[in-house]
Amino acid sequence: MVDRIPRGKQPQSVQDGEDAFVRGTFQLASWSRQNLRSVLFAIGGVSILVIGTLYYVNFRASVQELAAADLANLRLAAADPETMISDLEAYVQRFAGSESADEARLILSRMYLDTDRALEAARVANEVATSRDKPVGFAAGILLAAAQEANEDSGAALATLQNLAQGARFPFQQRQAQASAARILVTLERLEEAVAIYSSIAEEAEKAEDLAEAGVYRLRLGELKGQLRQATS
Repeated sequence: MVDRIPRGKQPQSVQDGEDAFVRGTFQLASWSRQNLRSVLFAIGGVSILVIGTLYYVNFRASVQELAAADLANLRLAAADPETMISDLEAYVQRFAGSESADEARLILSRMYLDTDRALEAARVANEVATSRDKPVGFAAGILLAAAQEANEDSGAALATLQNLAQGARFPFQQRQAQASAARILVTLERLEEAVAIYSSIAEEAEKAEDLAEAGVYRLRLGELKGQLRQATS
């Protein structure tokens, strides 16, 4: 016959569990009283960290909004090239580290190129912090290669474009970098290498169903093949 547990009396295991819980609660309360200062410092430290993080995030967002607004105003400004360059240089220094600063560097690098200052254009393009697999970083790589070519350093420009093609995120960016490299190869009279590149990217563009882009490459490919025939005849 199964013994019944008298009503109002709990099993020993339950009582032991409750006793352990009570003892743990009293021990925690006792430790807290003995270490009250440490507990308060810890709570205060966490609060300061949370508040500081929130402040930093809000501050960064405010800076980015201000930087974007100022850059939009610069783009709309009808200033002469030298004034625009000076304003962009000041902007980059003021908002260094923001996303808009890299966009401003692109404009500044382009303006240096347009005013025949290839060394400065290359320096500014190199300062773009955004990685090359992102649109701003990719554009900076294209500008860097253009500046190197303008500075009559075709070898460096080719290396930049080859690295850019390998690291580009999208196929059309890879083709753009390869096409630029092929154009430089033509100026160096390395026509066979250029033909190989144009043939490859034309096929890739056709597979991507970008017929307009493929048509441009096919047209250039035909011109180069004609030049090769003339050179070998």
